[in-house]
Amino acid sequence: MKRLVKDGARRAGFDPLEVRDFSGHSMRVGAAQDLLCRGHDTAAIMRAGGWKSVNVLARYLELAEHNVWA
Repeated sequence: MKRLVKDGARRAGFDPLEVRDFSGHSMRVGAAQDLLCRGHDTAAIMRAGGWKSVNVLARYLELAEHNVWA
C-alpha cells in the first residue's frame, strides 16, 4: 500500500520531498478530514474510521481546514 500511495503522489506531481511523507495512513487522515469538512459529526467519523477514542480522532483532524477542535 505504501508504495502505491507514494507512486500515486509522484504521478500527481507532488514535490519529491513531500512524497516521502505520504503513506497509506495519509489516506485515512484525508478521509477523516474530508468527512469533517462535509459536515459529518465526530461520532459518525469515529464509526466510519473505527476509532474508539475521540483523542485519537482529534489528532487526525487537527490540521483539517474546518477544525472543530480549535
